[in-house]
Amino acid sequence: MTVVRLAGWIATVVLAVAVAPRIDPLLDEGAAAVPLGICAGAILFAVLARKRISPAALVTVPRERLLARTVVITVKAAHEEAVWRAVLLGVLVGPIGRAGALAVSTCLFAAAHLNRLGPRAAQHLVTGVVFGLAYLVTGRLAAAIGAHAAYNVLIGVGRLSLPDLSVSATGEPARPIVRSSDRSRLFSPRAVLRSAVSSPSVASLVAVSKTFGEVRALDGLDLDVRPGEVVGLLGPNGAGKSTAISIVLGLRRPDEGRAVLFGRNPRETGARREIGVVLQEVSLPPVLRVGELVQLVRAHYRDPVPQSELLERLDLGELARTQIGGLSGGQRRRLAMALALAGRPRALFLDEPTAAIDAGGRRVLWRELSAFAAAGGAILVTTQQLEEAERYATRLVVISHGRIVGEGTVGEIRARVGKATIRLRAEHLPRVPGATVVESTLDRHVVYVDDPERYVAELVRSGIRYQDLEVARPSLEDAFVTLTGDET
Repeated sequence: MTVVRLAGWIATVVLAVAVAPRIDPLLDEGAAAVPLGICAGAILFAVLARKRISPAALVTVPRERLLARTVVITVKAAHEEAVWRAVLLGVLVGPIGRAGALAVSTCLFAAAHLNRLGPRAAQHLVTGVVFGLAYLVTGRLAAAIGAHAAYNVLIGVGRLSLPDLSVSATGEPARPIVRSSDRSRLFSPRAVLRSAVSSPSVASLVAVSKTFGEVRALDGLDLDVRPGEVVGLLGPNGAGKSTAISIVLGLRRPDEGRAVLFGRNPRETGARREIGVVLQEVSLPPVLRVGELVQLVRAHYRDPVPQSELLERLDLGELARTQIGGLSGGQRRRLAMALALAGRPRALFLDEPTAAIDAGGRRVLWRELSAFAAAGGAILVTTQQLEEAERYATRLVVISHGRIVGEGTVGEIRARVGKATIRLRAEHLPRVPGATVVESTLDRHVVYVDDPERYVAELVRSGIRYQDLEVARPSLEDAFVTLTGDET
């Protein structure tokens, strides 16, 4: 579908250039028109983003991805400028003059994005004015395309190098994207290309509260899921994890706050077309065969994953002709995951996906989930398996009684607990900076430090003789218990 879309964009540009009226330039810049447009787009980025991309940050930008993204963005910019500037603005210049044509075309340009972006569409008033002026001043469509493409390309660079970039090419707050050079075998190049041109916004809960009778399941919860992330939603039983996922999916309405899925209300059917879901309780028709159910689900998508590949990747190939009623609990969970991946989704929402799955099955499932995230997919997963969260999640959100009590990487969550513990045997301990508490019994010592690597390095430099050195960091389980007060 993406290839067809790109071909349509190119055809639109060719047609628009052929029928667009000629605009007399205010400044005859000739060959300098395109560089002027690019400069205008760069200045626009600097003003709206209020950030400077440093040379050091540019070094970290994936070159191949940036090049592919630049090509796609330039073609898309050419398509939009052909429609809004060459045709609409150009046609209006004659009857209502340059100023009137610029105002009307810019307002319509912003209004066209209103349904998708809401209040942020106001930013298109600014961008529309700049792109329109680039066209009016030079009389060349290429100048407007250069301004539009430069602005959006810099936004793309900013997403990869500036985690707190304040605007994006679509006018939405840009988020850091965790990428990998690996590509999942479940996803075609078309899916990767689709990810490059899509909105960075996936799903969010904003000040969401939900009450069931006297039980307040969620209490002003804020949650955000971004492309390329595996967000682990942790919490004790009854903390509100399943309720949060059901609201993100539009299965329940929040009492207060709002939920957003791909920039839309999740209760809209269109907002849920590109997601895959595995809920905690999965009910599958027992009399259907595995292959029959997979084929039934695949039939709902335009470009599904081939059935044989899907079953093979989830280690279900030999079970294609087995009735679902004869599957084990773990096999049912892997089948549910296959159904979630069947339509090449952009985001997965998983509630205890590895429940009842043995160790081998969990490895299979997480292998596919890791590949999905590496290809740019977003994952929100709840789990009671802390070792899985520690190993695979790129970001953790810990909730208790419907509120967030901890958020960050695994290292950041563990750091909330306290200091690392160092145990060793030595005749005596030197005075080493960073040792806040020392407990000694004869030649056995226990030291509590913030930076264990620095302490050990200082210990080596001191020249003392020691043995039986052990360094223990706070575990994720320690952090979980500390944050939630859950002792079970």
